[in-house]
Amino acid sequence: MNGIGAILLILFVLYFVIKYAVKNAIIEAYKDIYK
Repeated sequence: MNGIGAILLILFVLYFVIKYAVKNAIIEAYKDIYK
């Protein structure tokens, strides 16, 4: 449980970090397009 729980926690955090980064990248791209 401990090893699996740690892996799931890391994947969960990575998922949100990547999602946030992609969202910010898309927003920045739109800002550049509609400048």
